[in-house]
Amino acid sequence: MDPEEEGCQPKLRRQLEDVDYVSVEFEGRKLSWLDPPEDALFAHPRLFRACVPPGMHRFRGNIWDYDSRPKVMQALGYPLPMADRIPEITEARNIELGLGLQLCFLHPSKHKFEHPRFCLERLEYVGQKIQDLVMAERLLMKHLDAPGRWLQERHRRVLMNKFCGRYLRDLHLHHLIIYDEQVQDKYEQNRRLRNPATTAVQQAIHGLSYTVYGKPDVRRLMFEVFDFEQIQPKAV
Repeated sequence: MDPEEEGCQPKLRRQLEDVDYVSVEFEGRKLSWLDPPEDALFAHPRLFRACVPPGMHRFRGNIWDYDSRPKVMQALGYPLPMADRIPEITEARNIELGLGLQLCFLHPSKHKFEHPRFCLERLEYVGQKIQDLVMAERLLMKHLDAPGRWLQERHRRVLMNKFCGRYLRDLHLHHLIIYDEQVQDKYEQNRRLRNPATTAVQQAIHGLSYTVYGKPDVRRLMFEVFDFEQIQPKAV
């Protein structure tokens, strides 16, 4: 980029801050985009776009979208009421929530060989990390005088994989996971395969919650919807 053009970027950005819909000429092509406030469309726009593939829109309107998505949204309490400054932002948020929910239930066996991002794995990664952070904050605030080793053990037991998958199964959402037809019966009948799959979906849901609504909604899911703080048995 030319140094003079690079110096104009901040100035141009300031001029466009109060403009909702922008149309400019760039190398003979007309580009248009919605430029919402920093925290309006979703908490971390770049993170959402990094997790959800650009071609995910082609899944809108399929059988899962009509049959299963309303059940998932009802069980999780979505969509959340939002007071956005621009109504189109709320509409766009709900669209991306629907796309993300379908991606959360898209097992790698279905479309991963077509494209590595058409599965839940990236949202699962984000969800796992945000769960660790939110649970650490919760334990530190609830047990101010507890030693670090006790907090670490408590944290490990609460977020143990087999329990995380059970939270999703308790809401009867594991029946909505999208497997490839060739392996669907194997996953549904084999507990050793099913438990990691349900854990991955549950973590992906939390990753989507963080990218769309932010950390407060992750707390709502963990401690109100899935009840992560229920007493766990000691490992034998």
